[in-house]
Amino acid sequence: MVDAARGMIEVVAGSPGSEVVFEVNEQVQREAKPVEKVAVDGTPPAQQAGFERIFARLEPRFEAGAKKVRLTVADSQAVVFDWDPALRMVIMIKVTVPPGVSLAVQNVSAGVSVSTAYKGNLQVRSDSGSVYAQRIEGDFLVRTDSGSITVAEVTGRAELRSDSGLVLAGVLAGPSSLRTSNGSIEVQQPRGELKIRGDHADIIVGLSAPPPPLTDVRTSAGVITLNIDANLPVTIDAATKFLGKVRMRGLAPVVREGGPDRSMLGADFNGGGPLVKLRTFGGVVALVGRTPLDG
Repeated sequence: MVDAARGMIEVVAGSPGSEVVFEVNEQVQREAKPVEKVAVDGTPPAQQAGFERIFARLEPRFEAGAKKVRLTVADSQAVVFDWDPALRMVIMIKVTVPPGVSLAVQNVSAGVSVSTAYKGNLQVRSDSGSVYAQRIEGDFLVRTDSGSITVAEVTGRAELRSDSGLVLAGVLAGPSSLRTSNGSIEVQQPRGELKIRGDHADIIVGLSAPPPPLTDVRTSAGVITLNIDANLPVTIDAATKFLGKVRMRGLAPVVREGGPDRSMLGADFNGGGPLVKLRTFGGVVALVGRTPLDG
Protein backbone atom coordinates (compact mmCIF):
# COMPACT_ATOMS: atom_id res chain seq x y z
CA MET A 1 0.00 0.00 0.00
CA VAL A 2 1.17 3.52 -0.86
CA ASP A 3 -0.35 6.41 1.11
CA ALA A 4 0.86 9.73 -0.30
CA ALA A 5 -0.94 13.05 -0.05
CA ARG A 6 0.61 14.70 -3.11
CA GLY A 7 3.17 14.17 -5.79
CA MET A 8 3.55 11.74 -8.68
CA ILE A 9 3.31 7.97 -8.24
CA GLU A 10 4.75 5.63 -10.88
CA VAL A 11 4.00 1.91 -10.81
CA VAL A 12 6.45 -0.42 -12.59
CA ALA A 13 6.21 -4.18 -13.11
CA GLY A 14 9.06 -6.16 -11.58
CA SER A 15 10.39 -9.58 -12.59
CA PRO A 16 8.83 -12.77 -11.14
CA GLY A 17 10.05 -13.52 -7.61
CA SER A 18 11.68 -10.11 -7.16
CA GLU A 19 11.24 -7.82 -4.18
CA VAL A 20 8.80 -4.95 -3.89
CA VAL A 21 10.85 -1.76 -4.17
CA PHE A 22 9.76 1.70 -2.99
CA GLU A 23 11.71 4.75 -4.20
CA VAL A 24 10.87 8.19 -2.82
CA ASN A 25 12.51 11.23 -4.41
CA GLU A 26 11.97 14.53 -2.58
CA GLN A 27 13.14 17.66 -4.35
CA VAL A 28 13.00 21.37 -3.74
CA GLN A 29 12.33 23.44 -6.85
CA ARG A 30 11.96 27.12 -7.53
CA GLU A 31 8.75 28.38 -9.10
CA ALA A 32 9.09 29.85 -12.58
CA LYS A 33 7.46 33.12 -11.50
CA PRO A 34 8.07 33.56 -7.79
CA VAL A 35 5.64 35.70 -5.87
CA GLU A 36 7.24 37.96 -3.31
CA LYS A 37 5.85 37.29 0.15
CA VAL A 38 5.87 40.27 2.48
CA ALA A 39 4.78 40.35 6.08
CA VAL A 40 2.11 42.74 7.31
CA ASP A 41 4.66 45.18 8.65
CA GLY A 42 6.50 45.20 5.32
CA THR A 43 9.49 43.15 6.42
CA PRO A 44 10.34 39.73 4.90
CA PRO A 45 9.46 36.74 7.14
CA ALA A 46 12.32 35.43 9.18
CA GLN A 47 13.94 32.13 8.34
CA GLN A 48 12.42 29.57 10.71
CA ALA A 49 13.75 26.23 9.52
CA GLY A 50 16.48 24.70 7.40
CA PHE A 51 16.28 22.07 4.70
CA GLU A 52 17.52 19.31 6.99
CA ARG A 53 14.77 19.93 9.50
CA ILE A 54 12.07 19.93 6.83
CA PHE A 55 13.30 16.77 5.12
CA ALA A 56 13.48 15.00 8.46
CA ARG A 57 9.84 15.79 9.06
CA LEU A 58 8.95 14.38 5.61
CA GLU A 59 10.92 11.17 6.07
CA PRO A 60 8.88 8.29 4.51
CA ARG A 61 7.47 5.86 7.05
CA PHE A 62 7.11 2.09 6.61
CA GLU A 63 4.84 -0.32 8.41
CA ALA A 64 5.59 -3.98 7.64
CA GLY A 65 3.36 -6.92 8.54
CA ALA A 66 3.18 -10.55 7.56
CA LYS A 67 1.05 -9.85 4.49
CA LYS A 68 1.12 -6.09 3.97
CA VAL A 69 3.69 -3.32 3.68
CA ARG A 70 2.56 0.31 3.88
CA LEU A 71 4.54 3.35 2.71
CA THR A 72 3.37 6.73 4.03
CA VAL A 73 4.68 10.04 2.72
CA ALA A 74 3.77 13.29 4.50
CA ASP A 75 1.71 16.08 2.98
CA SER A 76 3.98 18.29 0.89
CA GLN A 77 1.54 21.20 1.07
CA ALA A 78 2.43 21.60 4.76
CA VAL A 79 5.99 22.59 3.78
CA VAL A 80 6.72 26.31 4.04
CA PHE A 81 10.16 27.69 3.24
CA ASP A 82 9.89 30.89 5.22
CA TRP A 83 13.15 32.34 3.94
CA ASP A 84 12.17 31.95 0.24
CA PRO A 85 8.46 31.75 -0.75
CA ALA A 86 9.40 30.84 -4.35
CA LEU A 87 10.56 27.37 -3.24
CA ARG A 88 8.21 24.39 -3.41
CA MET A 89 8.42 20.72 -2.53
CA VAL A 90 8.14 18.07 -5.26
CA ILE A 91 7.68 14.41 -4.30
CA MET A 92 8.04 11.54 -6.78
CA ILE A 93 7.36 7.93 -5.78
CA LYS A 94 8.24 4.84 -7.80
CA VAL A 95 6.91 1.40 -6.81
CA THR A 96 8.27 -1.74 -8.48
CA VAL A 97 5.92 -4.68 -7.96
CA PRO A 98 6.51 -8.30 -9.07
CA PRO A 99 3.68 -10.29 -10.72
CA GLY A 100 0.88 -11.47 -8.43
CA VAL A 101 1.30 -8.79 -5.75
CA SER A 102 -1.73 -6.57 -5.14
CA LEU A 103 -1.15 -2.83 -4.76
CA ALA A 104 -3.38 -0.16 -3.22
CA VAL A 105 -2.67 3.55 -3.67
CA GLN A 106 -4.28 6.25 -1.51
CA ASN A 107 -3.64 9.94 -2.15
CA VAL A 108 -5.13 13.41 -2.14
CA SER A 109 -3.90 14.95 -5.39
CA ALA A 110 -1.10 12.71 -6.65
CA GLY A 111 -1.14 11.46 -10.20
CA VAL A 112 -0.73 7.70 -10.72
CA SER A 113 0.98 6.27 -13.82
CA VAL A 114 1.28 2.57 -14.79
CA SER A 115 3.30 2.66 -18.00
CA THR A 116 3.98 -1.10 -18.32
CA ALA A 117 1.84 -4.24 -18.07
CA TYR A 118 0.88 -4.82 -14.44
CA LYS A 119 0.17 -8.41 -13.36
CA GLY A 120 -1.94 -8.24 -10.22
CA ASN A 121 -4.85 -6.35 -8.69
CA LEU A 122 -4.51 -2.57 -8.51
CA GLN A 123 -6.67 -0.23 -6.44
CA VAL A 124 -6.41 3.57 -6.54
CA ARG A 125 -8.27 6.13 -4.41
CA SER A 126 -7.60 9.80 -5.14
CA ASP A 127 -9.34 13.07 -4.35
CA SER A 128 -8.11 15.02 -7.38
CA GLY A 129 -5.33 13.10 -9.12
CA SER A 130 -5.51 11.56 -12.59
CA VAL A 131 -4.82 7.88 -13.25
CA TYR A 132 -3.18 6.43 -16.37
CA ALA A 133 -2.56 2.74 -17.01
CA GLN A 134 -1.54 0.61 -19.97
CA ARG A 135 -2.49 -3.04 -19.34
CA ILE A 136 -3.79 -4.38 -16.02
CA GLU A 137 -3.71 -8.19 -15.86
CA GLY A 138 -6.07 -8.47 -12.91
CA ASP A 139 -8.74 -6.32 -11.25
CA PHE A 140 -8.55 -2.53 -11.62
CA LEU A 141 -10.54 -0.47 -9.10
CA VAL A 142 -10.24 3.32 -9.35
CA ARG A 143 -12.09 6.17 -7.65
CA THR A 144 -11.15 9.83 -8.12
CA ASP A 145 -13.23 12.86 -7.25
CA SER A 146 -12.04 15.27 -9.94
CA GLY A 147 -9.29 13.61 -11.98
CA SER A 148 -9.42 11.63 -15.22
CA ILE A 149 -9.05 7.85 -15.63
CA THR A 150 -7.41 6.35 -18.72
CA VAL A 151 -6.67 2.65 -19.20
CA ALA A 152 -5.85 0.73 -22.39
CA GLU A 153 -6.79 -2.80 -21.25
CA VAL A 154 -8.07 -4.63 -18.17
CA THR A 155 -8.24 -8.43 -18.14
CA GLY A 156 -10.14 -8.76 -14.83
CA ARG A 157 -12.90 -6.81 -13.14
CA ALA A 158 -12.94 -3.05 -13.73
CA GLU A 159 -14.57 -0.45 -11.51
CA LEU A 160 -13.78 3.05 -12.77
CA ARG A 161 -15.36 6.12 -11.19
CA SER A 162 -14.60 9.82 -11.57
CA ASP A 163 -17.06 12.25 -10.06
CA SER A 164 -16.25 15.06 -12.50
CA GLY A 165 -13.64 13.82 -14.95
CA LEU A 166 -13.12 11.82 -18.13
CA VAL A 167 -13.19 8.02 -18.02
CA LEU A 168 -11.58 6.44 -21.09
CA ALA A 169 -11.14 2.66 -21.44
CA GLY A 170 -9.94 0.52 -24.33
CA VAL A 171 -10.49 -3.24 -23.97
CA LEU A 172 -12.42 -4.38 -20.88
CA ALA A 173 -12.36 -8.18 -20.82
CA GLY A 174 -14.13 -8.78 -17.51
CA PRO A 175 -17.28 -7.41 -15.88
CA SER A 176 -17.05 -3.63 -15.74
CA SER A 177 -18.77 -0.77 -13.94
CA LEU A 178 -18.07 2.87 -14.91
CA ARG A 179 -19.51 6.08 -13.52
CA THR A 180 -19.03 9.83 -13.81
CA SER A 181 -20.87 13.06 -13.01
CA ASN A 182 -20.35 16.18 -15.13
CA GLY A 183 -17.74 14.33 -17.18
CA SER A 184 -17.74 11.85 -20.05
CA ILE A 185 -17.19 8.12 -20.54
CA GLU A 186 -15.85 6.22 -23.54
CA VAL A 187 -15.39 2.44 -23.75
CA GLN A 188 -13.90 1.26 -27.02
CA GLN A 189 -14.28 -2.52 -26.77
CA PRO A 190 -16.09 -4.15 -23.83
CA ARG A 191 -16.20 -7.95 -23.73
CA GLY A 192 -17.57 -8.69 -20.28
CA GLU A 193 -20.84 -7.46 -18.82
CA LEU A 194 -20.83 -3.66 -18.98
CA LYS A 195 -22.67 -1.20 -16.70
CA ILE A 196 -22.32 2.57 -17.17
CA ARG A 197 -23.96 5.33 -15.14
CA GLY A 198 -23.64 9.06 -15.82
CA ASP A 199 -25.08 12.29 -14.49
CA HIS A 200 -24.99 15.12 -17.05
CA ALA A 201 -22.49 12.98 -18.95
CA ASP A 202 -21.99 12.06 -22.60
CA ILE A 203 -21.24 8.36 -23.16
CA ILE A 204 -19.63 6.59 -26.13
CA VAL A 205 -19.53 2.79 -26.42
CA GLY A 206 -18.10 0.65 -29.21
CA LEU A 207 -19.36 -2.91 -29.75
CA SER A 208 -17.52 -5.58 -31.75
CA ALA A 209 -17.46 -9.37 -31.78
CA PRO A 210 -17.73 -10.95 -29.31
CA PRO A 211 -20.35 -8.63 -27.78
CA PRO A 212 -20.78 -8.41 -23.99
CA PRO A 213 -23.47 -10.69 -22.51
CA LEU A 214 -25.19 -7.52 -21.28
CA THR A 215 -24.66 -3.81 -21.92
CA ASP A 216 -26.57 -1.42 -19.63
CA VAL A 217 -26.00 2.33 -20.14
CA ARG A 218 -27.89 5.12 -18.37
CA THR A 219 -27.25 8.85 -18.21
CA SER A 220 -29.18 12.01 -17.40
CA ALA A 221 -29.03 15.04 -19.70
CA GLY A 222 -26.37 13.44 -21.87
CA VAL A 223 -25.91 11.93 -25.32
CA ILE A 224 -25.34 8.17 -25.75
CA THR A 225 -23.46 7.15 -28.90
CA LEU A 226 -23.23 3.45 -29.77
CA ASN A 227 -20.69 2.63 -32.49
CA ILE A 228 -21.53 -0.92 -33.50
CA ASP A 229 -20.19 -3.35 -36.12
CA ALA A 230 -22.85 -3.52 -38.82
CA ASN A 231 -22.85 -7.35 -38.80
CA LEU A 232 -23.02 -7.80 -35.02
CA PRO A 233 -26.00 -9.86 -33.72
CA VAL A 234 -27.50 -7.96 -30.77
CA THR A 235 -30.86 -6.87 -29.43
CA ILE A 236 -31.17 -3.16 -28.64
CA ASP A 237 -33.62 -1.56 -26.21
CA ALA A 238 -33.13 2.22 -26.42
CA ALA A 239 -35.26 5.01 -24.99
CA THR A 240 -35.04 8.73 -24.25
CA LYS A 241 -37.31 11.36 -22.72
CA PHE A 242 -37.95 15.10 -22.82
CA LEU A 243 -37.90 15.67 -26.59
CA GLY A 244 -34.95 13.33 -27.20
CA LYS A 245 -34.89 10.86 -30.09
CA VAL A 246 -33.25 7.58 -31.04
CA ARG A 247 -31.32 8.13 -34.25
CA MET A 248 -29.76 5.46 -36.45
CA ARG A 249 -27.29 5.39 -39.34
CA GLY A 250 -25.75 2.52 -41.30
CA LEU A 251 -27.91 -0.21 -39.70
CA ALA A 252 -30.91 -2.27 -40.87
CA PRO A 253 -32.58 -3.93 -37.88
CA VAL A 254 -35.88 -5.73 -37.51
CA VAL A 255 -37.91 -3.24 -35.49
CA ARG A 256 -40.24 -4.69 -32.85
CA GLU A 257 -41.22 -1.49 -31.02
CA GLY A 258 -40.89 2.21 -31.71
CA GLY A 259 -38.47 3.15 -34.44
CA PRO A 260 -35.76 5.57 -35.66
CA ASP A 261 -36.36 9.26 -34.91
CA ARG A 262 -38.80 8.32 -32.17
CA SER A 263 -38.39 8.32 -28.40
CA MET A 264 -37.79 4.57 -28.23
CA LEU A 265 -36.51 1.66 -30.28
CA GLY A 266 -36.73 -2.05 -29.63
CA ALA A 267 -35.06 -4.04 -32.41
CA ASP A 268 -33.05 -7.10 -33.35
CA PHE A 269 -29.86 -6.57 -35.30
CA ASN A 270 -28.62 -9.44 -37.49
CA GLY A 271 -31.06 -11.89 -35.97
CA GLY A 272 -30.75 -10.62 -32.40
CA GLY A 273 -28.37 -11.49 -29.61
CA PRO A 274 -27.14 -10.15 -26.26
CA LEU A 275 -29.18 -7.28 -24.85
CA VAL A 276 -27.98 -3.68 -25.18
CA LYS A 277 -30.04 -1.37 -22.95
CA LEU A 278 -29.65 2.39 -23.44
CA ARG A 279 -31.42 5.09 -21.41
CA THR A 280 -30.98 8.86 -21.40
CA PHE A 281 -33.16 11.64 -20.02
CA GLY A 282 -33.03 14.84 -22.00
CA GLY A 283 -30.50 13.65 -24.58
CA VAL A 284 -30.16 11.74 -27.83
CA VAL A 285 -29.35 8.08 -28.45
CA ALA A 286 -27.29 7.66 -31.62
CA LEU A 287 -26.81 4.19 -33.14
CA VAL A 288 -24.02 4.21 -35.73
CA GLY A 289 -23.17 1.19 -37.89
CA ARG A 290 -19.54 0.76 -38.90
CA THR A 291 -17.30 -1.61 -40.80
CA PRO A 292 -16.43 -4.54 -38.50
CA LEU A 293 -13.10 -4.10 -36.75
CA ASP A 294 -12.07 -7.65 -37.70
CA GLY A 295 -12.66 -6.89 -41.38
